[in-house]
Amino acid sequence: MMPTSTPTHRPAGNSPKRARLRAARLLAFSLLAVAGVLYVIAQYFRPGRPWLGFVAAFSEAAMVGALADWFAVVALFRHPLGLPLPHTAIISANKRRIADSLGEFIQSRFLSTDKVLEGIRTLAPGRRIARWISRPDNSARIQDYLGHTLARLLGSIDHQQARGFLTQAIASGLDTLDVSTLAAQVLRSLSQNRRHQWLLDEALEQLYGFLQHEDVRKELVQAIARQMEFVPSTLNLDERVGRAILQRLYDALQTVLQAVREDHDHVLRRRFDEVVLDIVDKLMRDKTFRERVQTIQTELRHNPEIGSALSAIWDELQRWLGEQLGDTSAPLSRRLAGAVQELAETFANSPRAHIWIDAQIASIAPPLIERYRRTLGLFISVQVKAWNDTFLVDQIELNIGRDLQFIRINGTLVGGLVGLIIYTATHFLA
Repeated sequence: MMPTSTPTHRPAGNSPKRARLRAARLLAFSLLAVAGVLYVIAQYFRPGRPWLGFVAAFSEAAMVGALADWFAVVALFRHPLGLPLPHTAIISANKRRIADSLGEFIQSRFLSTDKVLEGIRTLAPGRRIARWISRPDNSARIQDYLGHTLARLLGSIDHQQARGFLTQAIASGLDTLDVSTLAAQVLRSLSQNRRHQWLLDEALEQLYGFLQHEDVRKELVQAIARQMEFVPSTLNLDERVGRAILQRLYDALQTVLQAVREDHDHVLRRRFDEVVLDIVDKLMRDKTFRERVQTIQTELRHNPEIGSALSAIWDELQRWLGEQLGDTSAPLSRRLAGAVQELAETFANSPRAHIWIDAQIASIAPPLIERYRRTLGLFISVQVKAWNDTFLVDQIELNIGRDLQFIRINGTLVGGLVGLIIYTATHFLA
C-alpha cells in the first residue's frame, strides 16, 4: 500500500504569497466599496442633477459585476457566506476527480518518453555536470566528501575481522601460489639485458659498508687473532697482526669492488650470471630444489609470527590512512585533491564525455519512466486525495488566488463600463 500524508498546517500568515493575496483582496473589496458609496451619493444628489444618472448607472453595474465575480471566485474554494449552494466549494467537492486528473496529466504529459528525451537534450546534463565539477569550490567539496567518506569507511571496519581476513587471504594465496615458478619468472625477467647486475652491485656495496662498522672490525680482528696460535699474545701482537691482515683484506676487497664496478664483463659478474641462471633452472626443473622452496612456503603459511606481522602491518596502515585522510595538508589528501582536480579538468574539457553521459541518461531514463510512470501518477493522486480539504483549498488559493482577485477587479471595472454604456444608449435613444 502506498504511504500517504495528510498535511493540515497552514502556511505562515506573514508569507510573501499570503501578503500579496491579502493586498489583492483588499483592492477588490475597496473597488466594490467605492462603487457602493458612489451609487449612494449619486442616488441621493440625483434630483436636479441629471448627469449623476451616469454615475449611478456606472456604480450600480460595477457593484453587480464585482459581486458576481466575487461569488464565482469564492465558489471555487468554499461556500459563499457559508451557504451550501449547489456547485459551490467546487475544489473540495471534486478533490478526488482533481487528484485523478492531475495524476493522469502528470504521467501522460510530463512523463512521456518524448518529453523526457526532449528535456534531457535541452538540459544537456553532461555539460552542466562538467561545468559544476570544474568550479574549484565544487572540486574541493568533492575531495572533502571523498576524504570523509573514506575515513568513515575505514573507521567502520571491524579491525579484528580485517586482520583475520588479511591473514586468511594471504595464507590462502600462499597455498595456491607456485612460488618457485613465480621466482623463476622474476629472476629470468631481471636477467634480460643483465638488469640483475644491480643486485650484485648493491650486495657488494652493502657488504663493504657492513665490514666498515667498528664492532664488526673488532670481532673480525679477534677471530683472526684466535686462528694465529703461532703468534704470541705478548704486547697484543696477535691483535696487531690481525688488524694488519684485516686491513689487507679490506684493501683487496675495495680493489675488487672497484674492478667489478668499472668492468661490466668482470669474471665475478659472469659468475653471478651463471649463478642466477642456475637458480632459475633449479626453480623450474629441479624437483628437490622446488620441494625445498615448497617446504619454506608451508612453514611461512603456518608460522604464527606471520599473522602477528600482518596484524601489525594492518594496524599501522589503518592508523596512517586515518591521519592522512583527516589532515587536508597531508600528502595523501593533497594527492587526492590533485587527482580530483585533474579528473574534473579532464572531464570539463572532454565533449565526448559530455555526449556519452547524455546518451547514457537518455538510454536509462525512458525505461525507468515507462516502468514507474503509472506508479508516480498514482502516487500524486493518492497524496492529493489524502490532503486535508482546508489545506488543499488554502494551497491552491495561495498560489492562484491573487490572479483570481484581479478577475473581481476587472469585473468591477468592466461591469461599470458596460452599465454606463447601456445607460447612455438607453438615455439617448429614448
